[in-house]
Amino acid sequence: MSTSTQERIFAEIEEMVREHQLILEEFARLAVVPPAEFAPVYAGLLGRIEADFRAEESIMEQIDYPDLQNHLRDHAGLLGILHKARPYIDEGDMSFAEMIRASMPMMLVHHMNSMDMLLADAIARFITKDSEHGQ
Repeated sequence: MSTSTQERIFAEIEEMVREHQLILEEFARLAVVPPAEFAPVYAGLLGRIEADFRAEESIMEQIDYPDLQNHLRDHAGLLGILHKARPYIDEGDMSFAEMIRASMPMMLVHHMNSMDMLLADAIARFITKDSEHGQ
């Protein structure tokens, strides 16, 4: 792998870490936002999560990640929950907002601490392997 490819992957990993931090900060904001402001803040957070997942998926494709299908399935499950709640939240149904506030941060932290840690290990192995082969 060329140095520019390594640099691009490192930059994408750094961006992924920053995005994870921003997502968790946005969930902290969501926990205290007034009901009248919840829907637009939630929509922004959902867009951020979708973009983060797309970036992760791009990295997985670049390194030919062997557990791609399981990781994609986890992304789809998390996004499915978020998207199913959105119409209710957009209509002001705070019971769905409370469900998201109560459960989704821990679900995402679990994803980050399990699936994304495995991905980080795979990226490190990929870069090390290519470096050892002088590419």
